Amino acid sequence: MADLDFFVDVVVSGTVLGVGQTDSPDDVARTLGDAFVESRTRAAMRRDYGLVEFSWGRWPGSSRWQATGFTVQAHRLASITVTEALVHRYGPFGRHPRFTQLNAELDRLGFYLQEITDQTGADYRRYWLAESRISLLVATTAYQEMIDAGDVWSISAPHPPEHVAAGKLGRQRQAVKDGLVHLFQLDEQQRWQWLDRRQPALHERTNWWLYLLLLIDQHLGDQSHRRADWAELKLWLLRQGQARAVFTEAESAEKLAYFAGDMRRAGVESVVLPSADDIVRACLDALPAGLNEVAMLDDQRDLSGLDRTQMRHSRQAKNLVNAAQWHLDAVQDAGLAAQLREWIDIKPRLV
Repeated sequence: MADLDFFVDVVVSGTVLGVGQTDSPDDVARTLGDAFVESRTRAAMRRDYGLVEFSWGRWPGSSRWQATGFTVQAHRLASITVTEALVHRYGPFGRHPRFTQLNAELDRLGFYLQEITDQTGADYRRYWLAESRISLLVATTAYQEMIDAGDVWSISAPHPPEHVAAGKLGRQRQAVKDGLVHLFQLDEQQRWQWLDRRQPALHERTNWWLYLLLLIDQHLGDQSHRRADWAELKLWLLRQGQARAVFTEAESAEKLAYFAGDMRRAGVESVVLPSADDIVRACLDALPAGLNEVAMLDDQRDLSGLDRTQMRHSRQAKNLVNAAQWHLDAVQDAGLAAQLREWIDIKPRLV
């Protein structure tokens, strides 16, 4: 099924024809064309291409749109005309994709969806793929003769691990919230001691840290008058997370790159953030393969020619380049900037 290839590509790559999670409105328009319906406010914009919707946001005082994600509205297939760029690439689209077929193909390629449904008796089952940060909704009941139980309702991205961690912690979430308020009031030595005392069991540790960072992000958005204090705490925790081996080198570099970029765009200047050079260097140092070794594709339908390690390394490289490129304009080292540009040039061919 040609259109099944489209859904496989979206799930594995976390993009639509290579664009989605980090691309500008112009980038998306160059790929999918200008046949969209747009809704816009000063701070948010959405473009609806029928089967796919893309969204962006921007900080107060900024003119630059930052991608906030996309959703493939698979349930619309019975009532829309699919964008020509997608038909040209994949051929005619048929009925709604069946989850069993999609999951079987992903399994064959070595990608295993994790169910993260957060409530019993829900109308949908939710699944997640960590490598691409996508979330799938699968209908559990038929809907108005438009979709059957077991059909894929939608695929959206990004769905970061912090949000998955929140669901996994369950009843522990309130304890983490209470602890964060206390941690915020401590000096550095007391924070070390607090972390030493509070570390959960090894199998719960990563989710505990991820949820802690998610709570800080919420405070950063809600309490502008204390934003610098919360930013300082998050920077400290990111460094502690790497020092304590909670996060890998790649995860730490990527998280720090996005955090520093967000803080600079928000105008938080009182926190001593790493330089653009240090951030980009950390991202490039964490790449799992070199330019001449990383797996690249001329067509996403060549995925079957790669093993899972090649796909995972290519995807990880794409994530790191996405994070690093936000800092390119501020890099002082010309050689480092040139190295990053080489990776940006090949990024569309990464998985």
